[in-house]
Amino acid sequence: MKTLTKETAGSLAKVLDSRLSTIHGDDMVAILGVGRESSNEKAIQSWLMSRFTDIDVSHVDSIIEHTSEALIRHLNDLRSEVTDGSISEIPSPQDFVQSKLLNDQELRCISRAIYFLILGEAKKTYLDSLINLVLGGEGNVIDRIADWIASQGTVYTYFPSELTLPMAQRLMEELNCTGKLF
Repeated sequence: MKTLTKETAGSLAKVLDSRLSTIHGDDMVAILGVGRESSNEKAIQSWLMSRFTDIDVSHVDSIIEHTSEALIRHLNDLRSEVTDGSISEIPSPQDFVQSKLLNDQELRCISRAIYFLILGEAKKTYLDSLINLVLGGEGNVIDRIADWIASQGTVYTYFPSELTLPMAQRLMEELNCTGKLF
């Protein structure tokens, strides 16, 4: 066993990123990373570094398969958490740490991550129409999700990505309520 180095994790992240089917180049940032990485590849690298500290890097094929399966399983688990009807609590602000408002870049990143998480449950055209109906507003679906998140008045304490799962669950709940009507 060897400790996974940042360089090895970076190379592995390139391979895993090429295997993922995402819409935007930063869909994974607010899902896998802390929300400040610059791309899916960097977010996957952060995720790898946090999940696989000691790993046998001598068998390249098996490490790629093992980490790829773990990543897909993790994303599927998150999608299940979004769709199962339970709502995670948005972390409460801590008195000893200053809360931060999402800036526009963080807001859009979280919006794309939420869209990625809920897209697994519906056809894109149906989901886009449902989002347009439920959220209203102007712009594309990412703009509408970003406006909806901003209207929630959410703040974060440590990382912007701490808001991704709870906000995705809340949006899915609203979409499910409206979807059942149609």
